[in-house]
Amino acid sequence: MKTAGHDYGIQKLATGIQGFDLISLGGLPKGRTTLLTGTAGSAKTVIAAQFLAEGVKQAGENGVFVTFEEPPRDIRQNMAGLGWDIRKWESEGRWVFVDASLQPEQEEIIAGSYDFSALLSRIEHAIASTGARRVAMDSLGAVFTQYHDRSIVRRELFRLASALKRIGVTALLTSERTQEHGEISRYGVEEFVADQRHHRAERP
Repeated sequence: MKTAGHDYGIQKLATGIQGFDLISLGGLPKGRTTLLTGTAGSAKTVIAAQFLAEGVKQAGENGVFVTFEEPPRDIRQNMAGLGWDIRKWESEGRWVFVDASLQPEQEEIIAGSYDFSALLSRIEHAIASTGARRVAMDSLGAVFTQYHDRSIVRRELFRLASALKRIGVTALLTSERTQEHGEISRYGVEEFVADQRHHRAERP
């Protein structure tokens, strides 16, 4: 994993992921949105989930997981093998899923006006109801496959990141990149909605 674009004047939030905090010089910028990118199979979803899991276990910080791709039941099942009892944390009000994944019965949306107003309202409600301090969003590639107008998606992602910053939560947002070197992300716009402090997830 690589990091770039450090700003030493920004207060950091320790993620609780030991290696990640080491290479990122203390964690993620507190109260900001950070973009994590990686090729397929580079454990982006695991890191996003661990960011919330360590918050619950170590810091007493509740979390919201916004999934654009995998349904919550799959994430619960996959992460159980790592010893994270997400279902228990949900029952305790310490972890909330916001399911924005495309359902099998839904039609793909490829045109027309679209905004994240409904999604933002759901995220804000989840944060307020749990007192969450951490938000994970995985993965933006699913958003771009549904909505082909990148200018609209870029505008709405910027609005989402701005809202999370206003609320004061620390957010980790994941996206896929096609190769280990070169462009930060596949779609070339996600980096403009984060705070220009990018973390690249790579295979060991």
